Amino acid sequence: MTAPPARRHDLDVLRVGAFLLLILYHLGMFYVPWDWHVKSAHIMPELEHWMGALNPWRLTLLFVISGAATRFMADKLAAGALAAQRTQRLLVPLTFGVFVVVPPQSWAEVVQKTGYTGDLADFWPRYLMFDQSFGVILPTYNHLWFVAYLWLYTMVALAAGPLTPAADRVAARLLTGAGLLVVPALLFGLYRATAHRAWGETHVLWADGYSHLQYGTAFLLGFLLAKRDAAWALLQKVRAGTLAAALVLAAAYLTLARLGADDWSGWSGTGVAFLREAYAWMVICALFGYARRHVRTGSPRLATLNEAVFPFYIVHQTVIVLAGHFLAPVRLPAPAEAGIILAATVAGGVATYGLARTVPALRVPLGLKPQPRRVRQTSRAGTVE
Repeated sequence: MTAPPARRHDLDVLRVGAFLLLILYHLGMFYVPWDWHVKSAHIMPELEHWMGALNPWRLTLLFVISGAATRFMADKLAAGALAAQRTQRLLVPLTFGVFVVVPPQSWAEVVQKTGYTGDLADFWPRYLMFDQSFGVILPTYNHLWFVAYLWLYTMVALAAGPLTPAADRVAARLLTGAGLLVVPALLFGLYRATAHRAWGETHVLWADGYSHLQYGTAFLLGFLLAKRDAAWALLQKVRAGTLAAALVLAAAYLTLARLGADDWSGWSGTGVAFLREAYAWMVICALFGYARRHVRTGSPRLATLNEAVFPFYIVHQTVIVLAGHFLAPVRLPAPAEAGIILAATVAGGVATYGLARTVPALRVPLGLKPQPRRVRQTSRAGTVE
């Protein structure tokens, strides 16, 4: 096992790409028949198939990358220092999001779903006072559930630090060769066939057993694979094969999904669950393999995107929901409506990133690192700051 490069630019690219895909996915949620905070007048059932192709792997990919990033950070900081850093970088934006960023989403939702006539200024105090009369949970974190889960998994990993060497030894045996391609898919398939069937996916931190199995395992996989260069080399080597497998499995799964197979019970439903997760893991393996092959160096643009993606993520759904809420009654053609919402989301993300960089007090709440302290250095010529 050789040491990984100082910075995994391939994972940076995938992280940025996964978050941008999430933004487009949430724009799609405005149009598919599935329940969401607000809905367009243009409901498009055909989008279900495209979004259904993303659902099995998009969030699992993010948690694997997050686990790997946490392992790299753990090599640089003591456990206590890393826990303090991640608490600041995750819980401060989460708290700010719950009380400042998310309330407009909830307001638009209750206006559309209940006919509430108060404006946002009237609604905000009721939101902060845990008013449950609207039939939705208030306050809430909505799309920021990912941040809460990531913080939880990070704290568990750090608390279990003494077990890491043993876990590494187990990973060295199980996640090698074919095991790397098969074992995670089997685990995820087992979770889907059992826990998901029993509990579903709630995104309620204290009542979401299936998600914690799925995403906690994904985070652990990233944590254990981060420094196993042989595993990344294997994924690069077999990238064409995993891509081909992903395409074949996708064709089979999506065909069955159109027939309602995700709701099947018994052994047929179990088979579909394993098929779904095998497809998802092959996609993730292929993405890792191709990214490692083609992304070896960074760039100023990538560094900027990597920094900006968290502020974009924090604010994007609020912009989508508000833009959709105000545009829905106008009844624009669907392409024009979607284009305006997407443009507003990009503009809102750019503005948020610029605000976070400009106003020091907003850096951490909006997802950036704290402003570096100016270090005093003493030399023979005097003191330099």
